Amino acid sequence: RKKLGINEDVKEFFSIRDLDEADEYFTALTEEHRFRLVGKLVSLALDSKESDARLVAVFFSRSSSQCECSSDAFEAGFTPMVELLDDIAIDAPKAFEYMAVMLKGAGLDKDEERLKRMAEKMMDSDKLFHVVSS
Repeated sequence: RKKLGINEDVKEFFSIRDLDEADEYFTALTEEHRFRLVGKLVSLALDSKESDARLVAVFFSRSSSQCECSSDAFEAGFTPMVELLDDIAIDAPKAFEYMAVMLKGAGLDKDEERLKRMAEKMMDSDKLFHVVSS
């Protein structure tokens, strides 16, 4: 179910947009693979439109509150995208804004330690703090 399953789930998520259906995406994966689903959703939403970023944020918020995805998995999934954010923003000017929406959905805006670790991977770490706190 791993790689192929994640790609299928992500495709289905953005086409059906059903959060109840999506609830089982995390639970179907073992804990060590959940970060992959996070990364894939974040990656696609950054390149998409605001409604997609908001949908991912709501899904992350639900998954976080239902303990279906740990803060560790969220951090591991977001980090590679945060590292690429400056580059992504060249072609997707709203990438920072969308990233902030999704980080807040995952509750990572309230975890300064994790946010700091992710921000350190960027050229301008203050930029991430700025968009998340605005």
